[in-house]
Amino acid sequence: MNHAEEIWKTLVRATVDKKHPWRVAAFSTAGADGPQARSVILRAVNAVEHQLVFFTDARSQKMTDIAHDPRVALLFWNARNNTQLRVCGKASPESSELIVNNFWNQIPDYARKDYATLSAPGQLIGSSGLIHDLETARRNFVVLNVKVHSMESLVLKREGHVRMGFEKIEEGNWQEKVLVP
Repeated sequence: MNHAEEIWKTLVRATVDKKHPWRVAAFSTAGADGPQARSVILRAVNAVEHQLVFFTDARSQKMTDIAHDPRVALLFWNARNNTQLRVCGKASPESSELIVNNFWNQIPDYARKDYATLSAPGQLIGSSGLIHDLETARRNFVVLNVKVHSMESLVLKREGHVRMGFEKIEEGNWQEKVLVP
């Protein structure tokens, strides 16, 4: 069995099953002010290109952090089967307007408001409250690609934990290593 292929299949499944535990991941960056982690939703997977796709606001701190250092780490946890997946890669915004617009067109109107605030994410809400400008929402919407270069899975079992590492090799395949848990 190819464990890397199984991981990629599970990640794809997490994009279509809204209750899948790997749909939400901890996303870590290293910005100028140090490390930051936040939860993100896995939106799409390109297993052939070894890419994970997320949505974010262009004005978010994670975009500032990625501009400082594009290396990111993700942590997925499945409490149902005690499986942890750590992923390392490089993040970059999608440059194809066609692809970005395709994702944007799939977002329901109520969710587009998340990108329509006049103030950037994390800023204080003023006395006038939260103000939205739906005309600017698309401009703030970013499709963020993470090109994965390594993964590590850890399965916690009473009879003995199982840890495996995966490094991408030149042919686009994954070299699998059994590691000490």
